[in-house]
Amino acid sequence: MTSFLSHTPGYWNKLRPYHGIILFFVVMMLANWAWKIFVRDGNYDPYVQLFGLNVSWPFIKVQHEVIRVVGLVFDLFGIPFGLLHGTTFVFANGQSSEIAWGCTALKQAFIFTCIIAFSRGSWKNKWWFILVALPIIHAINVLRIILVGVVLASHPHYFELAHTFFFKYFFYFLLFLFWVLWEECFYRRPLKKKQLLKASTSTEK
Repeated sequence: MTSFLSHTPGYWNKLRPYHGIILFFVVMMLANWAWKIFVRDGNYDPYVQLFGLNVSWPFIKVQHEVIRVVGLVFDLFGIPFGLLHGTTFVFANGQSSEIAWGCTALKQAFIFTCIIAFSRGSWKNKWWFILVALPIIHAINVLRIILVGVVLASHPHYFELAHTFFFKYFFYFLLFLFWVLWEECFYRRPLKKKQLLKASTSTEK
């Protein structure tokens, strides 16, 4: 074990160009694992629990807001629907879809916050980058639910493909794109400027 650890820094240095992407995937998986372990938010649970405490309030607020906005868009584009128990959209073809806890994207928002918080770069930019990105993530989640609803209302045989596969992994691809933006614009670019400034200063001396 000691021999292995003594060689580990050398291997890690060889992977230097990939440190950022490795960190991204490690933090994403750990944040996802932490959520599954510590947060109980099953679709059929009466409330959301964190360490056994009821933390349903933000989930309920976001859930109701998502339902309200999605309903307005369906009305705007003339997609007939009914609302069952205040959380389930029922369409003219008899298909229905419940907007459950998992549809709030709060889990993805948590994972994204962890990714940026543990990424390389200055906290001077991290806090506002997170605050700007979170409403965008919410808006894209609402759009995702609208599109899934359109698929269910018009082409229900594609619902499973759209809901379980395409839009699910698209969301994580979106988180990856946000991280790339952070890494390139708020870590690598300032680092390059700092290195160039240091080089020019040493040249002048």
